[in-house]
Amino acid sequence: MIKNIFKILFKVILVMLILVGSWVVLTPIFRYDESNEGNQFRNLPNDILDIIVLGSSHAQYSINPAVIYTESGYYSYVLGSGCQPMSMSYHFLQEALKTQSPEVVLLDVFTMMPSRSVCYADGMYYNAIQQMTGKNRIEAGLATENDEKKYEYTFDLLMNHSKWKQDDFLQKEESDEYNAMLGYVAQQPTDLQFRHLVPFERGNTEINFRENDLEAFNNIIDLCRENNIKLILFKAAIDIDQENYDYLQAIWDIADQKGIEHVDFLALAEEIGFTLGMDGDTWHNNTWGAQKTSKYLANYIKEHNYITKHVDNNTYNGLLHDLSDMTVEALFDRNIDIYQLLDYATKYDLTMVIKYTGSNGTSIGDYENQLLQSTGIDFDFINNRNQNYYAIISNREVIQSSNEPFVTSVNGTNIEISPVKITVGNNTYENLGELEIIFCGNDFSWFNEMPIDYATRFFWKNGCDGWNCGV
Repeated sequence: MIKNIFKILFKVILVMLILVGSWVVLTPIFRYDESNEGNQFRNLPNDILDIIVLGSSHAQYSINPAVIYTESGYYSYVLGSGCQPMSMSYHFLQEALKTQSPEVVLLDVFTMMPSRSVCYADGMYYNAIQQMTGKNRIEAGLATENDEKKYEYTFDLLMNHSKWKQDDFLQKEESDEYNAMLGYVAQQPTDLQFRHLVPFERGNTEINFRENDLEAFNNIIDLCRENNIKLILFKAAIDIDQENYDYLQAIWDIADQKGIEHVDFLALAEEIGFTLGMDGDTWHNNTWGAQKTSKYLANYIKEHNYITKHVDNNTYNGLLHDLSDMTVEALFDRNIDIYQLLDYATKYDLTMVIKYTGSNGTSIGDYENQLLQSTGIDFDFINNRNQNYYAIISNREVIQSSNEPFVTSVNGTNIEISPVKITVGNNTYENLGELEIIFCGNDFSWFNEMPIDYATRFFWKNGCDGWNCGV
């Protein structure tokens, strides 16, 4: 009798093991719409990232790792996803800690605010959990708030079992590629207008945070403390109403109570020169806005000495090179703010072709002179103001300079500089300014011409505002 019971029990256990085993094997196969973004992150060499960014699309559009590196020398990565719920941010951090050991985590708090309702669809959970692995993926799936969907998202076989007839459902190859943007999502400015963010004063909105968000928020805090990670909350600058502003202030109150630092780019908009239109639409930062946001955060982290274990890595540096090239082209595209452009030229790799006509009437002051020289120019525009100057500068180093016009070749591209005309390859510029600077990609794939009439103070701070003067 006892033997029969053991036999039956053994058979039941065996059947259950076979079912569980089959489920484990079949679930990844039927993960039909799996994103490769998680694999791209895990493909990075272990323990190279200094900073992990977590959050919604607001984080993806506002944090550019190339700018972070240019300003600070730190490696970062944006582990964002559309409308990323706070619970998913927690599981993203768990996933990141499997292969990386960051010293700083930047956490976007958008989805704790009421405006999250505009994009709160169940699919945002699946978009997030399919980037995770193992036990963490199962736990993240079970954190889906919709009980009707959580088991389908957790165990994909339930949702995708009928797709076995599709020709390509078995064609699943893990990519060895990297995310070339390091998690950043870029968009270019479309509305070149200054629309300043309207400041609010705190109102009397009744604040009711969701328990799930508060629990996940506390879990993130605990996980960071367990791993000696500095947690910094941030909110990207977007158009906002009174209710969401009040919720944001309540989030900062909680952070203060828990001793968590926070950076509010709505409050900092005027300080960093951020305006809607120029630097973002009502919802997302563009490349110009991401540069300002990322620059501030990079310098904030650097000034506080939060990164102590940075190690250079050739793989990451290669990805940075390509992202930096894309970033500098985006920053110069249609940009006529000469102060910004010269500042970029002090930090990013590019080529400058320069023609200066000497004059006693120049409005170039000490600040402008120093800024011009910081780009690599070997000329004093104050002490030698009456002399002409012609030059090619590449990556802050002089390729050739002279007080006389010249013709030369740089990387196979012919360049001619004269008082009345500059030719770079197939591009010819005439009607030159008294100070003419042509910013170019090092491969001469893009150009931004800046003619500056210093006698009429065109573009300089103490004269005409370039955006209002016309070009």
